[in-house]
Amino acid sequence: MLIGIDYLSKPMKTVILFLVTVLFALSSAPNVYAQRKWKDDYYSELNDQNFRDFKLFKKQLDTDKIDYPLLSAALFFVTNEARLEQGLTALEYHSGLETMAYNHSIAMAKDNFFDHNNPKDKKRKTPSQRAKLAGISNPNIGENIHATGGRQFGTYIELADSIVQSWIDSPPHRKTMYSQDALQLGCGVYFYDKKWQNYKDVYKQGRGFWIATQNFQMFTKIKTTSSKDKGPKND
Repeated sequence: MLIGIDYLSKPMKTVILFLVTVLFALSSAPNVYAQRKWKDDYYSELNDQNFRDFKLFKKQLDTDKIDYPLLSAALFFVTNEARLEQGLTALEYHSGLETMAYNHSIAMAKDNFFDHNNPKDKKRKTPSQRAKLAGISNPNIGENIHATGGRQFGTYIELADSIVQSWIDSPPHRKTMYSQDALQLGCGVYFYDKKWQNYKDVYKQGRGFWIATQNFQMFTKIKTTSSKDKGPKND
């Protein structure tokens, strides 16, 4: 039997209207609240208004099983949030920039260097070379790098906040991150649980090193070709 809402008591009307409103809000909102793994579709569904409510970003950061695509995404959204707070535009995500950033973070960790130029691999020496390996045919790359060790981070968003804040606190890095010429962005982070850069005392603390790269495409949007490198995957 159907019951017309006009024949219900006022408290009952209030309850039903509230439930209808909630169901409508959930049905019209991005489907990002029942998620189990990061999907690249979320780059278009999330924004600076809702990404901090995204459940996966609040997930405990287990260094034995890292969701690297999720970590890259957390860093991407926190970066855009920092730009918007300065009155700048949010940057567009590009998988090629994420791929080159992720691979440079791995290279810095495993080859024991910390630099924009890779001294161990001539094919990956410069950001432009790494961009082309990631399928970017017209690279105009801006790059920030970061390393921290001996610290524990509870969640993915907590680590992303810490990395971005370190760039904000450094004038050269802040200048790159806040550039008005930047159009697209991709980020990559890698956890390295071995001795690195002779920081033996840090390594003995047993918390490893977080190596991060932030890549921007400047001036003109990316023209994409086939990528020879692979982007981040879950551990």
